[in-house]
Amino acid sequence: MNEKFESVPGPGIEAEDAHGPLDVRSALENVSIVIPTNREENFTVSSTPDWVETVVRRDEGLNVARNKGVEAAENNWIVLADDDITFPTELTAMLVDSMHERQLVGLEDFWPMDWVIGRFMIFHRSLWKAAGGFDESRPHGGDTDFAIQCDRIGARVLRLPRKIIPHHDEMTEPTTSGHLEWLWYLLRRHPLQIAPKAGLLALSKFGWSPTTLDYPDGWKSQVNVPPEESGARE
Repeated sequence: MNEKFESVPGPGIEAEDAHGPLDVRSALENVSIVIPTNREENFTVSSTPDWVETVVRRDEGLNVARNKGVEAAENNWIVLADDDITFPTELTAMLVDSMHERQLVGLEDFWPMDWVIGRFMIFHRSLWKAAGGFDESRPHGGDTDFAIQCDRIGARVLRLPRKIIPHHDEMTEPTTSGHLEWLWYLLRRHPLQIAPKAGLLALSKFGWSPTTLDYPDGWKSQVNVPPEESGARE
């Protein structure tokens, strides 16, 4: 029998998993967590490990705060996170341990966008520099632009299921005018990438809908526990 095959674990939970033992501290030793915020309450900070550098920025403008946070960070691997998630320490360690410098990993964007959102994303400082950072001309909405820029310079943009990380704030719907302005901004900067998406959005306004827009009603998860159920917040 092949010696490599003999080392493969057998079936069942007792086999644990296919990964080698992970030293979480070692995997995160070159990681800085950047959290832009304009609020006093910061759920993410309360859930980050105290042995990982955490940079909280309150600069005016979300994209300014993102860039300033990366600049201030001491380490080369950057985890950008919103202020309203439960920080996934072990997941982050596994991702950083398996990533290379030309990969951008983050939570999947909302339909019909194919990129990632700034709620949680991981990238190397060299990629941030090569992509030109976040566009500070906009106070919000720079995460999609940054992801497209990374894609355009040859990086791989890899998406995680959005529900893999608990998000503790209710989603707020943008105004129609605000959404159109954001879409027009992206269309001007990335016409080839955004024009098809704008067309899909236009069709949806006239009643057309794809088969799957988002997580279905009644979806449940063992790891994504709402704060009121986990006791994380009073």
